[in-house]
Amino acid sequence: MGIILIALVLPAMGAAVAPVAAQSSLSAGMGVHFFQYDTTYLTVMNATYLHELTRGLELNIGGEFAIHTYDDEGSTEARFLIPANVGLNFSFPRHPATFVFGTGLTPVFAINPDDDRDFRFFMGPYAKAEVRLRVHPIMSWFVSAQQDLLVGGDDWISTGTRLATGINFSFEPYTP
Repeated sequence: MGIILIALVLPAMGAAVAPVAAQSSLSAGMGVHFFQYDTTYLTVMNATYLHELTRGLELNIGGEFAIHTYDDEGSTEARFLIPANVGLNFSFPRHPATFVFGTGLTPVFAINPDDDRDFRFFMGPYAKAEVRLRVHPIMSWFVSAQQDLLVGGDDWISTGTRLATGINFSFEPYTP
């Protein structure tokens, strides 16, 4: 009975505190991923959904697709990374730029067809810094840097850095 009561009360409390028309946006971009600092991957696509929970705090849910190519006895082979992010961004809006600090959890799927183990899984916390520069009422250009601390693989603990740039599209126009 207590669980049912909690399941009914908590969403109602969240609805009472949450803004009715929260700002949502979608980011898309590309960049580079220095995975374990021994292999550089080109992030050919990243996509993130951002939902404002309250003023200055947004939910961040996103993923990337990255590729690393190399020569293997005359043929070009590829390795792939598919990292995801789930976390919170703390935004500090100024005109015309917004500064962001984010933290959360990142699962990473590494696909290496040339390895005996084709598939490896890593997971751990991340911290990121981002600057968004408004270039249009519904569009901002962003530059971000993210540091990952991952658990998994042969080394058990590894780190990596991601650098990205792209466009953030707001679902509501900016009105100063």
